[in-house]
Amino acid sequence: MKNSNQALFAKPPWQVEYDLCDGAHITRLTFQGQDLLTTAPAAFRPPLKDYGRYETRPVYGYDDCFPTVDACTAPWDATIALPDHGELCWSDAWAVVEDREGLSFSVNATIWPARFTRRLVFRDSTLEWHYDVANNADAPLPFIHVAHALLPRQHITRIDLPPFGELFDEMHGCVLAPPDAHGVAERLLAVPRGAATMLLLRRVAQGRVTAEFAHGLRLEIGFDPALFPTLGIWWNNGGYPAEAGCRRTECAFEPIAGVLSSLSKSLETGPVMTIRPRTATSWVITWRLS
Repeated sequence: MKNSNQALFAKPPWQVEYDLCDGAHITRLTFQGQDLLTTAPAAFRPPLKDYGRYETRPVYGYDDCFPTVDACTAPWDATIALPDHGELCWSDAWAVVEDREGLSFSVNATIWPARFTRRLVFRDSTLEWHYDVANNADAPLPFIHVAHALLPRQHITRIDLPPFGELFDEMHGCVLAPPDAHGVAERLLAVPRGAATMLLLRRVAQGRVTAEFAHGLRLEIGFDPALFPTLGIWWNNGGYPAEAGCRRTECAFEPIAGVLSSLSKSLETGPVMTIRPRTATSWVITWRLS
């Protein structure tokens, strides 16, 4: 078990708790006192079945997945295994700088000579997630990044999704007959207790998804669809991991710069984000509360 280095940052109406020793994990995020992310379980044990390394730790709150989500081999070297949910969530070498606007987290990757920075800028009703990756190598760096923010599905009463071109079931590896965005939203809200699904909305026409909470808040997530043509939706209504004492209730809306959650498989079918040697790239995801 890693040592804990829990810290608190407050800029009303926002408050954030994080742990530098655990991948700069955001363990709690509130707006006007309301939790926007899932919180730590009262008790935890890893599943008996192998669900991937990520499930060997308490899964809640926010992590960064980089340079892949699903475990795979590195496209630049088939002898290198990229870990489940990437490498950053396992690092205890993160640094943080606090200022009047927010927090800047940064860490050096070890699988590739790159530096990753996540900056949170807090406004009155807006949270800007700024990301920057510097490629310090003499070769191009392909990668997938997912802002892995787990929301409390049990408190979400409505979702609005962007128009899209193709609906893909990633758990079963198949394209589904595409209902419209409203139909997909209704389908997700109707997922029965004890079930989970991972859907990919490909070729999204707009970079926006909204979720309404039972406590009255409405969260709008904004992103650039030119950079992120796929919106991944993880919807878990107590169906995963499929073991007593391990099941969780959560959901996530994940802009993806690719067509799958695996870096190597995405590269087989199309482009992903790629940084030229000795350069950097950056992007922003915005949360608006009303």
